[in-house]
Amino acid sequence: MKEEQHVPEVRRTNHVGTVSLLAAVTGAAACRVALSTAAFGAAAWLRVMSAGFEAAVVGGLADWFAVTALFRHPLGLPIPHTAIIPARRAKIIESIVSMVQDEWLSPEVIGARLSRIAPSALIVDWLRDPAHVERLGAPVRDLLISLARVLTEPEVVEFLERTLRRQLHELPLDASAGRWLSRIASSESAAAAFETVARSLVNLVERPRTAENVQRWLDRTARQLHRDGKRLLPLILRRKIVQRKIVEAACEYASAELAGAMCDPQHPLRVFVFSAVQRFADRLASGDPEALEQVEQLRGAVIESLEAGPLLLDLLTQLRKQLETDLHEPGNYLSELVDRKLRAGVLELLEAPARRATFDQWVRTTARDLLHRHHHQIGLTVRESLESLDTDTLVARIEDRVGADLQFIRLNGAVVGGMIGVLLAVAHLLIG
Repeated sequence: MKEEQHVPEVRRTNHVGTVSLLAAVTGAAACRVALSTAAFGAAAWLRVMSAGFEAAVVGGLADWFAVTALFRHPLGLPIPHTAIIPARRAKIIESIVSMVQDEWLSPEVIGARLSRIAPSALIVDWLRDPAHVERLGAPVRDLLISLARVLTEPEVVEFLERTLRRQLHELPLDASAGRWLSRIASSESAAAAFETVARSLVNLVERPRTAENVQRWLDRTARQLHRDGKRLLPLILRRKIVQRKIVEAACEYASAELAGAMCDPQHPLRVFVFSAVQRFADRLASGDPEALEQVEQLRGAVIESLEAGPLLLDLLTQLRKQLETDLHEPGNYLSELVDRKLRAGVLELLEAPARRATFDQWVRTTARDLLHRHHHQIGLTVRESLESLDTDTLVARIEDRVGADLQFIRLNGAVVGGMIGVLLAVAHLLIG
């Protein structure tokens, strides 16, 4: 609305010079007509007004010529020293570039302005807005997402697997390991672990495939016994009905015992397992060489047979997906944690006055260094912007900015010329 209202106002202002010149011409013509009549021919005041209007016409025409000559040839005539701006386009552009680069935005001017600014205070005030903190944390979250993608690289998986092997190899197996095992065996977590293992074994025993595998194992055992020269036992074990009955009885018994041990803390199987673990832990804690050797052999077997690569890759893949999901959502707790820690870290860094002063000095020094290195870019930017405009557009823009004031110059020329004409006419009459 403001721009729409401004356009007619500019147009009215641009006619001020023309209206003033027309008024002067009309006044001069009217006075000359009046002086040619018998009624007003001898009026001294009319001669003074006529001289004033004529001088106003001269002043208005002179200023119209001067104003027009800045932008174009008056009446299209190639009069020397007219159309000054189009003719001096290159020099004007260089003058503007020099004025902006070397005077208005010189390194000294910008440096003086920087010395009055405290960058740390601006940053602290800027961080008060949560939207700004989120915007600041966005590149940090993107960086973390990029780093998360490295987790599934083969080198990382190999490194973790190698580290796991080394940690297992360097794990101390001494009396402290026995005490640790003893504490684990007597803790509630051990009971929960036993119940979990027992439940898994129950499910395994109750699977039909388990019975089939046990039956095939019995059949292979019977054949091996027959090849070894046994006759009676292989004959009995090779009967399908005997195998089925033995497998069913064994599976039912194992399932019932495991289920009972899982639910009853005093079940003989459960007591036997925990007692065996406790006895082994006591032997290990007492430094029993046989127990230490058994644990060492177990560790060696685990390290040699350890194939942790696929498992680690799967874990790292899940971790990477979770990190990417959480960091992509700005409102997620992990994203908020990054933003919160980033804001707290910046504020903590700028909390101490000495640190703030050091930071401000670093910013000013860096800015001055960059300014001296790239100060010429200011002039290049101004020059490129001006040279991208054709001559007519450049003249039109300059005229649009200062045209209204130039029209008032024309008005002032007519008024001042008229006043001088009146004064000269009055002086002429007084001198007589």
